[in-house]
Amino acid sequence: MATTADQRHQLGNGTSRLHLMQDVLDPHTHRQLARIGVKPGQHALELGAGGGSITRHLAGLVGPTGKVTAVDIDTRLLDPTAVIDVYQGDLRTTPAPGQPGGYDIITARCLLEHLPNRVNLLRQMTILLRPGGWLVLGDIVYSRTVVYRAPTETDATLITRVVHGILDTLAASGVDLHWGDKAPGLLLDAGMNHVRSHSHTETWTGGGPGCHLYAQDAHHLRDTLTDTGLTITDLHRFTELMADPHVVVSSYQFTATHAQKPEPTHA
Repeated sequence: MATTADQRHQLGNGTSRLHLMQDVLDPHTHRQLARIGVKPGQHALELGAGGGSITRHLAGLVGPTGKVTAVDIDTRLLDPTAVIDVYQGDLRTTPAPGQPGGYDIITARCLLEHLPNRVNLLRQMTILLRPGGWLVLGDIVYSRTVVYRAPTETDATLITRVVHGILDTLAASGVDLHWGDKAPGLLLDAGMNHVRSHSHTETWTGGGPGCHLYAQDAHHLRDTLTDTGLTITDLHRFTELMADPHVVVSSYQFTATHAQKPEPTHA
């Protein structure tokens, strides 16, 4: 999970939120990495490493003969080891570390959609990737909220209004919530092979980590959400609903993409 100054301001991206994001997104990223087959001894780069769960997972996959480089603007939750190197840097202004062709795997989750230089950073990533190496991306994409169960129709309408309000607020602040849909085309234009993208939504139940994430995001955006016509009473009720185990709602949509850099052709 990326940590940028803007994102911390928007969503209060502290330890609690990072752990919730890891709870709901790590299984999807683990499956992506399993698909590409990370091998012992490989070198990996994670941009926007956040709480470090994927960094640690990659370190386990590449083993003691491999190397993982983790980059974030806030590195307090990232612990260097014999396998893990940690770099502090703002990727809006600081180039990603490494030499061209220096990494077998590069990952970035919930990062590029937040950065104004996302296209340039994607280009940097393809340059840093070795031929035959894999790029693994994942971003939240705007999607319609579905309330499968709520105490009343009024509650269901409120849940929809608040979740859409969160997404609209992020989009208005410069987060590109369609970036995950654009990435495959950009990767193909860059000459990448085996581009595969898939989107995932699931049901989140009140009291679980996903609904806690919704409640926390609404809390941190409350001043902006009240400007859209929602009241403090509405937001208090939303928090109650997100803790109600009888509530079932669709998750944020997560779109994952991976692509392979082509090997050089020989005449």
